Amino acid sequence: MKNPFDRIKFLPRKIVAGCFFFLTVFSSANAADDWACAGVSLAELVFPGLGYGLMGDFDKMLIFGGLRWGAINKYSSYSQSPRYQDEIEEIFKETDLEEGKKRTDIYYSKETFYGSSYGSIYSNLTYVTFYDLYDGNCEENPETYRLLFSPFRIWDFGSEPTFWAPTIYAASIPMEGDLITYHVDQDLTREQMQKQSFIQYQLVGIGEEMLFRGVIQRSLFNLYSKGFSKGISRWSSILSASVIFGAAHSGQGFTATPAAAFIMGIYFGWLYHPSDGEFNLIEPIAVHSWWDTILVHRMLSESQFKERAEGETAKNKKTVSGSRFYPIFGFRFRF
Repeated sequence: MKNPFDRIKFLPRKIVAGCFFFLTVFSSANAADDWACAGVSLAELVFPGLGYGLMGDFDKMLIFGGLRWGAINKYSSYSQSPRYQDEIEEIFKETDLEEGKKRTDIYYSKETFYGSSYGSIYSNLTYVTFYDLYDGNCEENPETYRLLFSPFRIWDFGSEPTFWAPTIYAASIPMEGDLITYHVDQDLTREQMQKQSFIQYQLVGIGEEMLFRGVIQRSLFNLYSKGFSKGISRWSSILSASVIFGAAHSGQGFTATPAAAFIMGIYFGWLYHPSDGEFNLIEPIAVHSWWDTILVHRMLSESQFKERAEGETAKNKKTVSGSRFYPIFGFRFRF
């Protein structure tokens, strides 16, 4: 049987390489050249729970390590099925219509939907893990637990228009659901997809913000501050992290085009670092989590659903494309 870690095609290999880079370089730099911390981080990335066990943090070894093993085992069981669709070309089909519109058909086996969902959950739990190690310098870091509940800490951002403006926008824009059709197995329902997607996309907001803002942006700010003023370093780190965020959203595993992700990255980066010396992950996590969750829930709610014929995939059809459309900023979003 193939190693399930090798089959995680939804996690671009460039992101995997980047994770190694930030774990080994930025973690050690944040811990005053303590390469032991880098070794612990690398051990935890390769073997869930091992790094926490080495540092004696047994509650996170069981919780974070256990959750990551659970997610990767679920992914492995679904992805080993002959009904699992390995290629994105098997899932999406776009057809040009009149007036410049496109119809999108999405073909999902149950195994593909749950496999890709648990793969995303595994990836974002991994991001949470090495943010925790980075932020705590490989020591006890209870703040990570509190950050996991950021989307529901309404008392921290409930009065902020910076949270409500994008959230209300995501909840109210037209979705053109009549142009999107899901072709799914008989044993995969709209309600099942909505429940699973809620967990998945809440965690996407948490994991991606911890990685791209909490690790990458803050590390770049610390690096730039060694040679530039705090103001220049702040905006340089926001823009640089947003470029990396945009580049990461260029293939399977992330659901936006680079341009759209770059724009949103600037907004998230500004929320995270609104002024010199002030860092706060709670609001960018909340905005990101609810933005993704609301859009995906609405797409599933408003789109058409049809039963998928046995073996039917987009690859059997004409005009195959690997993208889908949200009418946001005029960009085409990809899986």
